[in-house]
Amino acid sequence: MTAQAPPIGSLVSTGVLRRALPWLVLVGGVVVLQLSFANSGSFPAALDTFLSDPMDALGSWMRSNRRTHPFMTGFFTPLTDALNWLIRGLEDLLLWFPWYVLVAAAFMIPARVGMWKHGLVAASALLYTGLVGLWEPTMETFALMSTAVLIAVLIGLPFGVASALKPGIEKSTRPILDAMQTVPAFVYFLPLIALVGIGSLNAAIATVIYALPPVVRLTTLGIRRVSSQTVEASRVFGSTTRQTLFKVQLPMAMPTILTGLSQTIMMALGIVVLAALVGAGGLGDNVFQSLSARRTGRGIAAGLAIVAVAMVLDRVWRSLAVLDPMQRISRRWRLLGLGALVVATVVGRAFGTIDFPDVWSPNLFDPIDQVVVWARDNLSWLTRPTNDFIVAGIIIPVRNFLTNAVAWPVLVFVIGWFMWRVKGWSLAVFGVVSVSLIGLIGLWNLSIGTLVQVTTATLIAVALAIPIGIWAGRNPRVETAMGPVLDALQTIPSLVYIIPVVILFTVGVVPGIIASVLYAIVPGIRITALGIRYVPEESVEASRTFGATPRQTLFGVRIPLAAPTIMAAINQVIMMVLAMVIIAGFVGGGDLGFEVIRALKRTDYGLGLEVGLALVLMAMMLDRYTQAWGERLQPPTGN
Repeated sequence: MTAQAPPIGSLVSTGVLRRALPWLVLVGGVVVLQLSFANSGSFPAALDTFLSDPMDALGSWMRSNRRTHPFMTGFFTPLTDALNWLIRGLEDLLLWFPWYVLVAAAFMIPARVGMWKHGLVAASALLYTGLVGLWEPTMETFALMSTAVLIAVLIGLPFGVASALKPGIEKSTRPILDAMQTVPAFVYFLPLIALVGIGSLNAAIATVIYALPPVVRLTTLGIRRVSSQTVEASRVFGSTTRQTLFKVQLPMAMPTILTGLSQTIMMALGIVVLAALVGAGGLGDNVFQSLSARRTGRGIAAGLAIVAVAMVLDRVWRSLAVLDPMQRISRRWRLLGLGALVVATVVGRAFGTIDFPDVWSPNLFDPIDQVVVWARDNLSWLTRPTNDFIVAGIIIPVRNFLTNAVAWPVLVFVIGWFMWRVKGWSLAVFGVVSVSLIGLIGLWNLSIGTLVQVTTATLIAVALAIPIGIWAGRNPRVETAMGPVLDALQTIPSLVYIIPVVILFTVGVVPGIIASVLYAIVPGIRITALGIRYVPEESVEASRTFGATPRQTLFGVRIPLAAPTIMAAINQVIMMVLAMVIIAGFVGGGDLGFEVIRALKRTDYGLGLEVGLALVLMAMMLDRYTQAWGERLQPPTGN
């Protein structure tokens, strides 16, 4: 007998039921939980003091025993004294040299290895800081960033090499590096206040911790990318492991290592402004003063000076990493240049021409203030309705709905369900545990408010970045034309964006959202353009061969094949928006951003730890969720 095939209708109904079942579970779970916990109130903060009280006690103990405990006096105090001496010594040395000697050195260090353009850029950038009257704070910031980058390289380079040569080291240090890069920078400030107090030393140590991961990771990547055949050939010719490392692997990995160094410098740049919160001074203090006085022009002047410091460091470090002796200019010219610098220093010290002459001041940028004030007075017909719509039409209703109308178990269940749908039970458990921990430490409502702000800014940024990125990816000229604007948005310190937006929209949630969009839109555009540009040309040609129109090719071929990269762009947008939470707190953004500022001002170690933990968990959930979506969008590969 032959078995009868099941009816087609039953197969269809079974398939439909299988696809609908998860959604039925979602709807049923939401209804049951909402009816069961409708009057349960906010998330029970059972661990509200579980973390904060021990952290407060630890912070108080560190402050009380900083100068008496054997560990502090025998190890930590000498270490911090050495770092403080290095920062202060470098700052005094920079201010001891005549200004024109430093400008000339910024040119000559890259020029000695033939990097003439890099030398001109470095010298011009340093010259700018003096011309606008910011020479002394620039030297303070330069000393801080130089010390932090130097320490990061001295620690990160050996660790990166060790991780590349011994995978076990990389596996064990990867969670630590992930935490160092995910934890908001301000979280490091609070325990360091207890250990070293306020000032440049606190900022330098926090900068090292925050900026260390890129140089470690990219050093490891660079060493591992060196061809195994090249390494084997070196060993065949009798080279030892050490000789192979220093003469083959490190030189060939240098471009990748330099990329990591550039990323380290950019991350250090991002923390310079926040360092003013702990009394580091320098250019960050100028930016904060500009924000307090609402002087957009002066904020831009100080922001560009911070960018100039980063440019000088990047060019100088790149030139110091050149190992090829054939690229160096002759010894005669090097000695002549060094002699000229010595003579210029002696003459400058003898005649007192050390300080940069008064040419201009940050007042040079004051016309920008007039433009912003004009925009405030003449564009109120646009800014006020926009502000009211975002606050009264989106932020407040959505936040009230999620915190008052929806029971907290419903939100936990929905988050777990969506994470389960995208990557199974492991991600679902992680999401449920993370969001529950946020609630248990007493930050449920504040975290919901921050999530609403982050989601709003992300949706606006994605709505702008993805179409612009697709346009730029299909038109190289458009991408080239946008390059300077995107570079400026990415390099100018994010706090500078806040100043004109506050003037236009007043203090509140909206300036933080708009500044977040401006800051996060850059990686969204660039990564989307990259994905569209690198869609295989054969796929596009095949689509055209079958008669597809340009629009059909775009939506049927380019965008689907670039979908994983576009998802990576969305992931980066989310991460950049989260990084702006603390900046938004300065201008009335409220929620977790405000708690950050409160913890720093009150030196509340426990609150700082809890807010930092909540932000880290939120960032990890969003990061893993979007990465999982990106993996699902990967096109199938054939054998």
